[in-house]
Amino acid sequence: MKRLTAILGYGAAVLTIVVAVAGPLFWFGIFSRAAAKTPLRIDPMYTGGEPARIIAGDGYQIAVYKPVLKRGPLSQTASFVQIVWKPASALPPAISDPVDLDGDGRPDCVVSFQASRDPHAKLRVSVRPLTALVQPMNEVGKDSFSSLIARVNDTILVRVPLR
Repeated sequence: MKRLTAILGYGAAVLTIVVAVAGPLFWFGIFSRAAAKTPLRIDPMYTGGEPARIIAGDGYQIAVYKPVLKRGPLSQTASFVQIVWKPASALPPAISDPVDLDGDGRPDCVVSFQASRDPHAKLRVSVRPLTALVQPMNEVGKDSFSSLIARVNDTILVRVPLR
């Protein structure tokens, strides 16, 4: 009887360890599918919003996103539009593209930056407004959440602050 108790005890311990290690892997898939079915989404302040239109460049694309508006008077992040150039590997060394942010067919700003092949190079962007919609930017890096330039994988994204 003592031997049976020991075998059952050690068997339960091994089973507990197997469940503790394999259980989260099993439950994670179930919880992920359940969360995907809910209307919960990542805040556009972090994702840049949804793409509004694609502009074809010379061997690359420019994705202009829908504007992300300031949430309230106490929000620290200003309204912005995210613009993504992809693939970064196909960009010419110097970019100076007029971009239509609001979809009216007229450029709202000219975005200029040096597209270095080095993925670790510091990027700086300048934005020259052509309409009253856009705030100017001069050699901006990652100064704030609503005015920045960053390399993400094989894309370069720029957030242009709005007035």
